[in-house]
Amino acid sequence: MKKYLLVFLISIFSIAHAQDLVDVIAPFRSYDFDDVHYNSSYPYDYALRTSAIHTGSPLGTAIGGATVASGQMTPEFTVNPANLAMTKYNVIQVGGLFNQYNGVNQNSLSAVSYIGSIPVYRGSMTLATGVTRERDYHLYYQNDDIIQRTKGGLYNWRFGGAFEMQKNIYVGAEASLLTGSKYNDIAFKNALPDETEGFMEDSKYVGLGARVGMTYHFLPVLNAGLSVDLPTVMGVSYSLRAYEHASSSGSVDYTLRSPAVLRAGLALTLKIVDLYYAYDYANWQDLHVSSSDLSLIAQDELNREIVNNFNVTHSHHFGLGLHVPKLPLHFYAGYQYLPDVYQGLNGFSLGNLIPRELADRFRSSFSWGGTLFLKQGISLSASFETYHTFYDGKEETPKNSNLSLSYFF
Repeated sequence: MKKYLLVFLISIFSIAHAQDLVDVIAPFRSYDFDDVHYNSSYPYDYALRTSAIHTGSPLGTAIGGATVASGQMTPEFTVNPANLAMTKYNVIQVGGLFNQYNGVNQNSLSAVSYIGSIPVYRGSMTLATGVTRERDYHLYYQNDDIIQRTKGGLYNWRFGGAFEMQKNIYVGAEASLLTGSKYNDIAFKNALPDETEGFMEDSKYVGLGARVGMTYHFLPVLNAGLSVDLPTVMGVSYSLRAYEHASSSGSVDYTLRSPAVLRAGLALTLKIVDLYYAYDYANWQDLHVSSSDLSLIAQDELNREIVNNFNVTHSHHFGLGLHVPKLPLHFYAGYQYLPDVYQGLNGFSLGNLIPRELADRFRSSFSWGGTLFLKQGISLSASFETYHTFYDGKEETPKNSNLSLSYFF
């Protein structure tokens, strides 16, 4: 391993291109370095990994994130702000998130939100605010050469509103302030006395985002939805320290602009059974990096690597709801197909929903959950999600558990 390069990197941090695609994609997507498909060069031969698992409220998680047209069935923040206008109650929600990755546990606050239904002369109007844990960066990995520990998360401070534009047509918008951090510690297990023993990375995130959406309740039991996540602008403050040089570090600030995400979905809401589907489209070649701390050549090189390596992703989300007759009890299940951003590795096959070899470079997740109304106006919700992915020939199964208490009034 080229461990000498780390000290060299720190010494020339102010003038050299110090970022790579793993750092750039880290706030938004999971990404694993792959020298077979990586269409460029990189000076290190240790594993490079990042995990950005999406987290949300229990109902949305339980139905696999298929919330574009979930409407009145998910009285919470979803990927479509127009759904808020179909919530006829005031709702206060508090939730907690419990994660497990390769035997390491991490707990955190998942959501605190308020949805307020505003009395209007005709139709409906809703305002909402809250904070949700948008991404979890929890990761643990080791092989014969390294031990990697990553922790952190991205929180979304949300402000949304929606109204019924005309009968059964709902529109909404949401503005977001994103804050968070990611801490990465990589230790070299077999370092010689004259080599660096490892390094630490710190990334601080502050960003702005927005989304708009529409939900059309065009049949008594059928919703259709469209939403757009506008490009997010994310400021990143990145620092790098070697174990042997903990008192000194190199740092760089840069700005990311993520691609827009287009979403469409349907929801069939019957008396006992609900069916949900959502589709996401994003062109990750539109990810863009700019920085006054990096030379123009370094910025051009990094943006060129984004175009050469990243591609369009087509994500699919499926959800199912079961309502127990005469009981305030509801069960949910979901599946997500989350393709890799690498070029040429995003083929979707119904016969291969779970990756079974290293070449299947996508994540899939299965989720389930339920809601129980404890008494008038109070409900307890839970979701449990297991991801499936392969890395270095081994299957990994990160797990999320999400619990929330909601008060309707």
